[in-house]
Amino acid sequence: MQAYLVWWILAAVLVGVELTSGTFYLLVYGVAAAAAGLAAWVGAGMVAQLLTAGVIAALGTLALRHWKRSTAHPESSVQDMDIGQTVQIESWQGDRGQVKYRGALWDAEAEAAGVDSTRPLIIRAVRGNTLVLGNQ
Repeated sequence: MQAYLVWWILAAVLVGVELTSGTFYLLVYGVAAAAAGLAAWVGAGMVAQLLTAGVIAALGTLALRHWKRSTAHPESSVQDMDIGQTVQIESWQGDRGQVKYRGALWDAEAEAAGVDSTRPLIIRAVRGNTLVLGNQ
């Protein structure tokens, strides 16, 4: 079997497996294998094929890591949707308590000492699984 066919089969397998994982890393490696197959098809030696695959895989991995770090983190945007929402007090003692929000009981704490629990409380921040509450 020709070397370029082996590279292109490897590329197809990597891209196919990538479709089930969704991480994009296997897609980068599939592109690197396809490029090595192209190098083999034009007559490059095995060392050139391996260098082509290695360089494209390394550069693609670095580019993908940079892209993933620079994109917004969805977990922070989900928490941002909670900020400003009103909660129902279940129990409150001092500056801590439990509130009902989105159908579940949450631990909560006051954002400052002057928070009045007899007035409606809104979410000011989310710290782990604790809601930080303040008055409107």
